[in-house]
Amino acid sequence: MRSAIGKIHGSASSFEFEFVITNSKSVKRGDYIKVWNDKDGWVLGQVSDILAVDNPKLSELYKVKEVLIAKARVLGKREAGKLRMPTSPFIPGDNVYIAEDELIAETFGFAEDGAYIGLLGDTSVKVKLNPNTLVQKHVCILAKTGSGKSYTAGVIIEELLERNVPLLIIDPHGEYVSMKKPAKIKDNEFGVEPKGYADKIIVYAPPTSPFIDSADKELSLDGVDLTAEELIELSGLRSPTAQALLYQALRDLKNYTIADIIKEVESIRHSGKWTLIGALSKIEKSGLFKQRPTDLRTLLVRGKASLIDLRGIEPAYQNLIVSRVISKLFELRKRGEVEPGMIVVEEAHNFAPEREKTVSSNVLRTVASEGRKFGLGLMVISQRPARIDKNVISQCNTQIILRVTNPNDINAIKKGIEGITAEMVEEIKRLPTGSAVVVSPELEVPVIVRVRVRRSQHSEAKSVLEEEKEEIEAKEETAVETKEVKENEERKGFLSRIFRSRKP
Repeated sequence: MRSAIGKIHGSASSFEFEFVITNSKSVKRGDYIKVWNDKDGWVLGQVSDILAVDNPKLSELYKVKEVLIAKARVLGKREAGKLRMPTSPFIPGDNVYIAEDELIAETFGFAEDGAYIGLLGDTSVKVKLNPNTLVQKHVCILAKTGSGKSYTAGVIIEELLERNVPLLIIDPHGEYVSMKKPAKIKDNEFGVEPKGYADKIIVYAPPTSPFIDSADKELSLDGVDLTAEELIELSGLRSPTAQALLYQALRDLKNYTIADIIKEVESIRHSGKWTLIGALSKIEKSGLFKQRPTDLRTLLVRGKASLIDLRGIEPAYQNLIVSRVISKLFELRKRGEVEPGMIVVEEAHNFAPEREKTVSSNVLRTVASEGRKFGLGLMVISQRPARIDKNVISQCNTQIILRVTNPNDINAIKKGIEGITAEMVEEIKRLPTGSAVVVSPELEVPVIVRVRVRRSQHSEAKSVLEEEKEEIEAKEETAVETKEVKENEERKGFLSRIFRSRKP
């Protein structure tokens, strides 16, 4: 057994205690520790804070130059599949030890065949979450820009793809298209090998997308029975008169297309109808709506991830696509016409905003509250927790929170996620890039995880400085080439003059 790192000091309960650190180099805040309890055996705890105190008596008693007092919270012991707290308090003077990885893993009860998302704290313990829990009880990933939210989402997508879980990925910026290719990684502490998912990911793009040529398939929608709200959002129609005429035209129409609406509006005797006709004609010519639209049942297929690449698409059209596609899939799932699966929504604050209303808001709220009953999971990803609908966040039982510092976003996390303590909030503010606080019903206590490296390629934002550097290097390279060409020409000219002068 390893040597003790300290001794319990002062009053101690079965929930928390303090100990004097006798080996300052062997323990730090966040470390997992163990203490022997006569009734319960080895019990796991965690160092929550370390304070330096001026106490000559303790210094002399424990033979230490600096007196460091560690505060520890008791995590408990796993019995019969449940994490249980000890029934008796710890005893002052008892030794405290660094916990072995085996005890940590046993106490947390990570699933052996679970989704591997990273390593626990500074240990080598693999954090594995139950895939069924992830899908059935929803997931939210929250972080400030650049903290690794999309990277972390990619890790979970990889794990679900490995288990052939049907996925639909809403990708407003084309961040997940790169997952088709293997990552350029070598030996790593996570034990991950590079792998691409070209055989599993199918990229769809709307016909008006500037990236339609690089997509695997075109995504078109059925334009039948578009609501007045959808048409107003798509057209940006702000005229109260034109909106009133639209409602009037839709009043008696059933199973109608945009062409039917235009025909109905043309029959109205009002000078304001031409503004409405112009707006409707623009929607009709967008190319998104077709007589033979994409069969949406093909978007949720076992072993595949359907990725809708929305780069370059107007926000109003993005919202309509998300609304129509998810609504249809939810109806199909309720009728058992598609497999159980998960919908991944990147930049979720744009599709389910807290204060505004979009055509996609209601369907995301509905899936968040009712989807688990029908086997349709939801993963929402956002860099602005304050701007996303709290009804959606509150339905996510697994929360993965990377670094967040904005006060409004911090407050939103406090209100939207149960069990977030003041200590956890402070941890969230200080998290390094790539580390996350994970809250899950199967973990029972929040943990900090170093997110593993991805098997597949990550589409990183290009740095302005990198672009400037490349431009400078390119200019320097061009200048060198120009100089070399000039020198060669001058050399040739010099030699030709010499040879001419030697001719008889």
